[in-house]
Amino acid sequence: MRLHIPGAPTRSAFTPLRRVWTVLILALIATLMLAACGGETPPAASSTPTAAATATSAPVTPTTAASATPTQIIQVKIVEKNDKYSFELATITIPKGAQVVWTNTSDAPHTVTSDTSAFTGSQNFGQNQTFSMIFNTSGTFAYHCSIHTYMMATIIVQ
Repeated sequence: MRLHIPGAPTRSAFTPLRRVWTVLILALIATLMLAACGGETPPAASSTPTAAATATSAPVTPTTAASATPTQIIQVKIVEKNDKYSFELATITIPKGAQVVWTNTSDAPHTVTSDTSAFTGSQNFGQNQTFSMIFNTSGTFAYHCSIHTYMMATIIVQ
C-alpha cells in the first residue's frame, strides 16, 4: 500500500528528469571514452646533438628534425629469414646529415638500440612500423635490437 501526500510530486513526475540525467551521464561517459581512445602521443625528439629520432606507425613517411634536413634517406629493413631476425643491410655507410629509416617487416616487435649510448634509440616498434634518425655527426655507430640481442648492425657516418 502506498501513501500519497497531497501536493507532493508523484513517482511518474521524476521519470522525465531521470531520463535527462541518464542521457547526460551516458553522453559524458561516451565523450570520455572517445577522448581516451584518441591516439597515442608521439615520442619526443632526441635531445642528443648527434641525432634526431622519430617513430611512426604508418608506412615509411620520413620525418626530419627541426634543426636538420636530411641530404639522403637510407632504408633498413628488419626481416625474418630462417627463423632468425636481422637488420637487412647490417653495415651501411652514409654521408653526414643522412636519415636512416628502419622498417619492421617482421611479425615481432624490435628496437634500434645504440651499443654505446652514442645515440638515443627507439622504443619497441611493431610490424609495419618505422623508426627514423638523422645522423649529424661523423663516426661509427654500432647498434642492436634489445629484444633479440643477436641482431646487430653498424652505421658508418662519413
